[in-house]
Amino acid sequence: MQVSLSPQERTLVDAAVSHLLSGYNPQTGLVTEVMEGAPYRSVRNSMYLALGLLIQEGSAQLPTALKICEAVLDLQLLNPEEIWHGTFRHPDDPPPPVCPVPFRDLTPRARYMADVAWEKITDRFSADLQENPALRDLAPEVLSQLRRSLLRTVPVAWDTYEPNLREFIGMTFAMLLEHFDTLLPEDMLRKLEASVRALMDGAVSRVKKSLTPLNTNIRIMYVFLADYFGTRFQEPAWKAEALREGRELEKEYLSLHACAEFNSPTYCGVDLSTLGFFRRYSRNEELVRIMNSLEEGIWRDMADFYNPDMRAFCGPYSRCYELDMSVHTCFYDLLYLTLGEDLFPWHPFSIESVIAPLTVLGSYKMPEDVKPRFLSPCRERQVTRSFRELSERGDPDNNQALCTAHAFISPDFMLGGMSGSRNTSYQLHTLVAFWRTNQGIGTLKLLRCLEDGEMCHLHYVDIDAQTEDRSAHVRAVSHVGRPVLLFLEFECPGLNSDAFAGDVWHLPGLDLSLRTSLPLTVKPAGEKVYRVYFRLERDVPADLALSFTPVQGT
Repeated sequence: MQVSLSPQERTLVDAAVSHLLSGYNPQTGLVTEVMEGAPYRSVRNSMYLALGLLIQEGSAQLPTALKICEAVLDLQLLNPEEIWHGTFRHPDDPPPPVCPVPFRDLTPRARYMADVAWEKITDRFSADLQENPALRDLAPEVLSQLRRSLLRTVPVAWDTYEPNLREFIGMTFAMLLEHFDTLLPEDMLRKLEASVRALMDGAVSRVKKSLTPLNTNIRIMYVFLADYFGTRFQEPAWKAEALREGRELEKEYLSLHACAEFNSPTYCGVDLSTLGFFRRYSRNEELVRIMNSLEEGIWRDMADFYNPDMRAFCGPYSRCYELDMSVHTCFYDLLYLTLGEDLFPWHPFSIESVIAPLTVLGSYKMPEDVKPRFLSPCRERQVTRSFRELSERGDPDNNQALCTAHAFISPDFMLGGMSGSRNTSYQLHTLVAFWRTNQGIGTLKLLRCLEDGEMCHLHYVDIDAQTEDRSAHVRAVSHVGRPVLLFLEFECPGLNSDAFAGDVWHLPGLDLSLRTSLPLTVKPAGEKVYRVYFRLERDVPADLALSFTPVQGT
């Protein structure tokens, strides 16, 4: 079946397929990518390639697409008694362990308390190692081995298995069945249908148990898949589940007109990509209305924080990867599709651009009155918004803290701060700044980590950042049993260590005054990247006061 594409859609698909083919191995049927400097084989990206090849050339690329599908299907994890049933294994990782206790006997509270207990055990074990002179030097390796032993014993979401691959892979299966069912051989159709039933069984079980909460983008995919496959396979229970979860998603969004990953270019980009599928494929009028309403709301939310002059979204972010939006978000691709090449020709290829073969099969609609906000010159403004975040590893009885985001946005400088967060994720960015230099854009973000650099899911470090115009005040309190490092990460063209001397730091394009009673350490962390570290003592509040003065012509 031929898929009709616009010139912009064709451009994005061709770029994605070209990139993915460069890492494709015809012997394994899988695509190898490089992430954080290391190669890994990706089932998700492999399915994007299979879909992209069929969109480009149809039957001419069917053998390669079938080879990829077979390789991915072989990696599906199948055991209805396990929490990972129906998801897919990363090819270079071992299969996840069988849970020592039946996961259906667990409650969300028990799972959370197990996390807390493990953290306390690790903290105590670390302290004991430090107190023993014979073991002190071995402490890092001993702790690493202890963690490896845990992960060989207990299935831990995102560490030993990836629950969200059910939804990501499921979206590609839906589009294969929707657009290419007459092209696929009968045996492959049967395999895909069997795989879908397994992944849907696992996905529904995950939602009902609530042991690993779903981010908004995965919830939207989940609703779409339950609705689409419920209709295709005549499964009324799945269709009812789609409507129930869709209504709940709308209720949560409308409470503050904000989703949990508020103002996140990466997550909201995937939200918008998936919301476009309801308009085109769903037969449920209520779900189409709900998702159209969410789509319009998220476009407006994102426009509030967008700076067209910098092509960046001002922080803060409850979930974020790189601050350079051309690295880890499909948002530029969406702007290219919705605004058109004449108005927005810029679409640099990013990590998330590989999703284009799926993205172009949706239908996207930016509100007409929002379009000028992505195109007109930036106007200076202050923005304050509240939202409820999601903490994946937080207390399930209190994992939707009420947060307030403050932002100052001007053509050459942006500053955003967040208060109220209890998020344990390493992706939390409570303080973010952007400024213009004569060589490009400089950025600052506030993060935290253990002394070994580990940042994931600490229970927890409170970081409140209050901002006003070009000033910020940060208060941080660690409740972690091991020493925690708070750090400011600067990335800026022309930056060097000399900039961090004295009471006022003279960065390219920016003077920064920092007042704190904490001792600090400055270390390089890559090309053009420096980190300023502060050590936090447990339960002892630490304060930072920052004042920013943009400097023209530097």
